[in-house]
Amino acid sequence: MLAVLLALAGATPATPVRHLEYAFAIYPNARPNNGSYNGTMYVDIFGRAPDGGVLVRASDWWYYTLRAPQQAECEVYANGDVRCDNVPPYPSDSELVLLPLLAPNFFSAASPASPSSWRQKFAVSLSKGAFLTSLTMNLSAIPQSDGRMLVVKSQGDIRQLDRRQLHVLGEGEFVYDRAASVPVAVHDVRGHLPTNSVYSQISVDLRLTKDSAGTDSSTLQPPSQPRFSRTSGRVAY
Repeated sequence: MLAVLLALAGATPATPVRHLEYAFAIYPNARPNNGSYNGTMYVDIFGRAPDGGVLVRASDWWYYTLRAPQQAECEVYANGDVRCDNVPPYPSDSELVLLPLLAPNFFSAASPASPSSWRQKFAVSLSKGAFLTSLTMNLSAIPQSDGRMLVVKSQGDIRQLDRRQLHVLGEGEFVYDRAASVPVAVHDVRGHLPTNSVYSQISVDLRLTKDSAGTDSSTLQPPSQPRFSRTSGRVAY
């Protein structure tokens, strides 16, 4: 389980304790997912750093491109805080969506037996705080009949904490595997982090396709079969 992996203490090991792969699709104009994907995200999870965060390295491999994947290195904290000091390269939009969802306490307030709702507050810091974004997500979860999966909807408030004080809203829907402690499907519509304009937004879709921890293959999402059939991805500003 990811929560166990994130509790590892001591020096960061030379090899990851868990490897995840997600098919990703990014739509700059927030169109709904039509089943096609842009590439694969590779995520390696290591042990705990001295400050309590967990080192995570992520890279995106875009299909049909000769570009070498740029590996972003960040720390993820229990509540969802993300700190990426060693930049560039900066985390991609899809990586910034996923990394907080890997935190061990992000979904811990969800009830396993009945619908529940809670508020999750966290921050994303890039380049040693040069770009700092505060996020507040109102989350509502509905447990599925198998007792393992949660369908979680979110409404997010995203504030860029610099002299411009830009503010955007986001919304999303996740399928979270309680046993594996990872999201297996993600749909998220939001402004860019850090944002340049309140009028820019993207839609990010992720599907778990590989897990070194041996997640049940029935929960893995084939890249050609989107889980959500949403007809809109509206975000209000």
